[in-house]
Amino acid sequence: MIKVKLLHPDAQVPTVEHAGSDLGFDLYAIEDTSLPPGVPVKVRTGIAVEGPPGCGFVLGDRSSMAARGITYAGGRIDAGYRGEILVCLINVNQPQYSLAVERGPDGGITDVRLEASDASVMIHRGDRIAQMSPFPARTELEMVVVEELSETKRGAGGFGSSGR
Repeated sequence: MIKVKLLHPDAQVPTVEHAGSDLGFDLYAIEDTSLPPGVPVKVRTGIAVEGPPGCGFVLGDRSSMAARGITYAGGRIDAGYRGEILVCLINVNQPQYSLAVERGPDGGITDVRLEASDASVMIHRGDRIAQMSPFPARTELEMVVVEELSETKRGAGGFGSSGR
């Protein structure tokens, strides 16, 4: 069971469309928020949660938000945290630039300026903004310094080492 405390009159209980197969519960914004390009913005959900003992939460992107150029900026909800869940979002859209040319009555150029489109994205109250997935905390595991680790087929292969 996940306990949810509604901290705001517009707060919504997280939802899931296909329980048991979807990986996360949808979180909802409680207020309109503008996301300018490249600036991390904390979007309020108006809820606090408590998972089963030893269970925190991992937040992640919703594909519909990613399609709009909005990505989740990271963070975790620790098992002992009881404050409001804030979702840090970043608008990765870039403004488009164009030249604006003004001409006088004689056809001559009187002004040239560079204009940028507004690449801001608006989040509206009630929008689904991220997903929250239960995650068991395993930080009780002991850290042990060793000289060698066991060998695996992958080994130390990192970014892209397993193919595209």
